[in-house]
Amino acid sequence: MQTKQKLVKEVLLQLGQSSEAQYYLDQYQDGEKLKFAVVKVGGNVIATQLQELVHSLSLLTHLGLIPVVLHGAGCQIDAEIERQHLPINKRDGLRVTDKKTMDLIQPVIQQVHSKLLDSLAAVGIKTKSIFNQVFTCNYLDKDKYGYVGNIKQTNIAAINQALSNKQVPIISCLGSDDDGQVLNINADSAIRQLVWEIKPAKVIFVTPTGGMLDEKKQIISAIQLSNQYKNLMQQTWLHSGMKLKIQEIYKLLKPMPRKLSVSITSAAHLAKELFTHKGNGTYISMGDAINHHKLIGSATKLKVISLLESSFGKKLKPDYFDSLDLQSIFISASAQAVALISRGHNGIAYLNKFAVTPQAQGQGLGKAIWEQMLLFYPQIYWRSRTNNRINSWYYKQAECTYKYQNWTVFSCGLELPEALDCLQVAGTYDDSWQVRA
Repeated sequence: MQTKQKLVKEVLLQLGQSSEAQYYLDQYQDGEKLKFAVVKVGGNVIATQLQELVHSLSLLTHLGLIPVVLHGAGCQIDAEIERQHLPINKRDGLRVTDKKTMDLIQPVIQQVHSKLLDSLAAVGIKTKSIFNQVFTCNYLDKDKYGYVGNIKQTNIAAINQALSNKQVPIISCLGSDDDGQVLNINADSAIRQLVWEIKPAKVIFVTPTGGMLDEKKQIISAIQLSNQYKNLMQQTWLHSGMKLKIQEIYKLLKPMPRKLSVSITSAAHLAKELFTHKGNGTYISMGDAINHHKLIGSATKLKVISLLESSFGKKLKPDYFDSLDLQSIFISASAQAVALISRGHNGIAYLNKFAVTPQAQGQGLGKAIWEQMLLFYPQIYWRSRTNNRINSWYYKQAECTYKYQNWTVFSCGLELPEALDCLQVAGTYDDSWQVRA
């Protein structure tokens, strides 16, 4: 087996930026190390990406990060039901589980459970099997759903003991009632109750797709639910399983501290999602509140100057704010993202400055503040240096672009003649940064 030092080095080299990896490692190791993360693993991941999952979990444990793993077995259960020539019956997103199906489910889940335990043990990971001792349930609705449990109590004593012993707890989505009858539990309900009880630093969903997919089947990098949830629920492309997943994650995060987040990623990219700013999957949090002001106070001005100068690596001209015909400022509660809107050509809104810290970019704060800005200013234009690293993102937001010397100018929501006027004028604006000596 590789030594701990070699594994740590492998993580840092794999991620490219060791400083980013160290930043997140410090975050996860801060405070109680017993409560790093709850990881939800679907049965389809165990069926198709088991070795990648084992490798990623091995990296975490060798970094001293011991996760709690909750696994499903949905595709394996479906396959066995079909093999037995029984109907797959689901209602309201839940598997209807009669006595015959319940008797079939238990050995299938046990096989998946044992397969995961054996694979982790094969690479030297210490585990603790906690098959169905965590959740005490009542019947959700026996007449409607059969042997499906509604969790009334989550027992984490065995989990805490395993973590104290540096063992990875492996838990199935099964529970039992007060009489010992085993009941099937919806995985989203199980992880929600588990997270509420354990209060981990991180929640991770490992899926074959590696993230939430948008209308173009592309992975959404980040979602800030406090700013985007209502809009997401109105999107026609978000439906059935994906919509239900967002709703369940919203329920999970809403009563928890704002710093808690859910990452949806693939088994192979688990480390990159956890240890880099951009990640590799979908980062979901309740997010920062976006504050909108028409005037800028002295305290806010200092925060804005600090954010702008640290983001651009330059000093603003001393008279920048004096010469600014400010219309609005959008700033996140954490002061990690800001958009300054000034009065532009013919009174049209001009995005004078836009800055987001690298950490906040990975959390979707830039997109959240951008969407909030467009609600107030659907017609807007802005410019960026031609070598700006986020121009590729700006191109996706813009409807019209124009290059002038060292500038690329963008517009959104404007009729073409008006857009061209604004774009040409923007290229001639004075620079707001001091010239470096």
